[in-house]
This record gives sequence, structure tokens and C-alpha cells, in this order.
Amino acid sequence: MSVGPAPAVPAARPTAGEAAGEAGAARRHPWLVTLIVLAMIAAVLASVARGLYRDGPLEPDAPTGQGSKAVVEVFGDLEVEVDVDRHTADAAQALREGETVLVTAPSELGGEQLDALAEAHGSGDGTLVLVRPDFVTLSYFTPRISPAGSVRSSAQLEAGTECGDLAQQARTLEVPDADEGVFGAATLYRIGEGAEGCFPTGEGALVAEDDGVVVLGSADLLTNDGVGRADNSALVLNLLAADGQLSWYVPSANDPMAPSSQTPLGYLPDWAGPLLLWLLLVATLALVAVGRRFGPVVIEPLPVTVRPQELVLGRARLLQRAEARDAAATALRSAASSRLADRLGLRHEPALDGLLATLTTHVDRSPEQLRQLLGPTPITSDKDLVQLAHELDRLEKEIDR
Repeated sequence: MSVGPAPAVPAARPTAGEAAGEAGAARRHPWLVTLIVLAMIAAVLASVARGLYRDGPLEPDAPTGQGSKAVVEVFGDLEVEVDVDRHTADAAQALREGETVLVTAPSELGGEQLDALAEAHGSGDGTLVLVRPDFVTLSYFTPRISPAGSVRSSAQLEAGTECGDLAQQARTLEVPDADEGVFGAATLYRIGEGAEGCFPTGEGALVAEDDGVVVLGSADLLTNDGVGRADNSALVLNLLAADGQLSWYVPSANDPMAPSSQTPLGYLPDWAGPLLLWLLLVATLALVAVGRRFGPVVIEPLPVTVRPQELVLGRARLLQRAEARDAAATALRSAASSRLADRLGLRHEPALDGLLATLTTHVDRSPEQLRQLLGPTPITSDKDLVQLAHELDRLEKEIDR
């Protein structure tokens, strides 16, 4: 017995609709790629532009609303030298040398930093300007000034006749409401005996001074958005430019005296986080846009040719391992019946009775013998299976004669 090799099935060709769809997708991809590239270029340009300055509350080189670039540029026009310090030791050294030191966020300083500034202020004759200090911070410098309340709505505060030189020639100061303020609501301070206050309300004063320590209750007096309101600029410029030398101290986490240690991510600029998120979003969109979807299943011919003998031997071993004698017998009888029907011209006769009736006239066997040979007679042993194969082969040879 022999089994012919299976005919190769040609690979499926795409239909006209599929080809049109692929062509349309190919035309759309350049537009998507162009948009993605433009978005990436815009993100890089924005990050480069933001990387030229530090953005944050009262940053001296930030042109944003919360920055203070406008104030620093005016100081430059007035020939006031502004040094931007980010370490406590530098600010303390400036105090010892008699300079004016502006501390933009004193409430963020730790005890060691406050001690260093207080010691430097006591040993020198510099002016220390604190922006919205809290009770703990003030306790390091003066016991006669303490927080007393806040201004939560937009207001204009008049200087009054009792201000004297502390008003710095400003008549009215304007502060925004709590929602628009850089650090929230403006803070008012209670003035003790020996200290001075200016721009008062019912709860306290917005500006206070005691022995070279000046307190500003609102950071918005120094911002690009707030310095131009009312007489805010007069107070800020006259107060900070009096000595011709200004130390603009912005507390930094990189300060060796800072209360908390800096993490590696903290050394990145402020714009690095948004940029990384934007690049991640762009990369995801790019993968979705240019990624290929799975198409229809394509049937391809096998890359190798297997000989029929190997297929027959492999199937026989599988049947032997499974002890499937009836399945093997069925396969042998079916193949033999098909070949006998072809030789006898019975290709369209699927019934076993028709084949047996025709075979009876061509062989010297009774119908019962032929039915037992070709019919569903159970096979109980390997010996019976081998005997069946021999009998089927002998029957085909009789027909060939």
C-alpha cells in the first residue's frame, strides 16, 4: 500500500478590498508620522526654552507670573548687584558683609539653617528680609513680631502716618486673594513693643521691622504679576536696593545644610518630569500609529517534502503506541475498499453491499467471507491485524488478475 503526497496549497492572494485598505493605510501613515515628529519637535523646543531658566515662586530669572525676573531686571537698571544664592552659607556670608539678604521661603529652612542666618545677622550689620515667615522661623530672629492673621480676599492696604521710613515711599499696597496668591493668603503680623509695623488692618500689619529684620507678609509683592500693582514696586525697590548689593536667597534641596537629603531625581530640573511624561505619551502614540495589525491567515506550502513511506510508518507507530487496532483496521479496510471500487468502476457506490455484490462475481470467495474481511469485524490482537493486512493485499491481487 502507498499513500501519495498531499498537493501543495497555493498561498492566498489579497483581494481587491484588502489591497485598497492596505494602500489607504500606507497613505495615512505619512500624515501620522509627520504629526508625531512635529509634536516631538515642539516638546523638545519647549523643554529647551524652559531649561534656560528655573521656574518657581520668586525665582529671579523666571519670566512667568510667579517669577521675579522683572524686579531683578529693574535692579540691573539701577546698578544694584544681585547675587542669587541657593546655599545657606552664602546667604550668611552676605549678612556678615553687611548686604541685604532676601529669603524667599524662610519657612522651608531647617533649624541648622535658621541658626546660621541668625548668628550671621547678629554678627554683621546686614538687613534680613523674610517673606511670609511663620511663628517658628520668627522665633529665631525676633520675639516682637508674630503672625496674627491673614488677608484672604483681594485688598489694598494704606500706609498710614505711623509707618515712617518703613513704607519706603509707598502709599498703597495691593495683595491678591488667597486663590491667586503664590503662597496663598497674605499674612498679617502682630507688632510688639520696640518693633515697627506698616500697612495695617484690624488684625495686624503687612510689613514689619525689628532690629534689621524686615518681614513681608505677601510674596506677591515681588512677583512679575504683582510688582506692578499699586505702589508694590516702590516698596520692593526702595527696600531691597538701599545698600546697592542684594543677596537673593532661594532655599534649595541641594544645600548641604538642608534638613532633608536630596534624591537622584531631585537633581533634575523642574521641567524634566513633564517632558518625560510627554515623551512617553508620544512614544505610545507612535507605537499605536505605526504598529501593524495581524492580517488574515495565509496558507503556504510546506518548505520540505515528506516521503509517503515515512508518513505511513509514523502513523502506524502512533496507532501501535495507542493500541488502536480497530482504528488501524478501519484505515486498512477503507483504503482497500476505495482501491477495489476504483478498479471495478464503482467510484460512485459508497455502500458496502454494492461493492460486495460486485466482488462476488470476480473472486472465489463467498459474500460472508468478503463481509468479514471488509466489514466492521472487531480485531482483538496484533496477529489478527497482520492477518487482515495480508488478506486485503491478497484480495487486491486477485482482482488485478
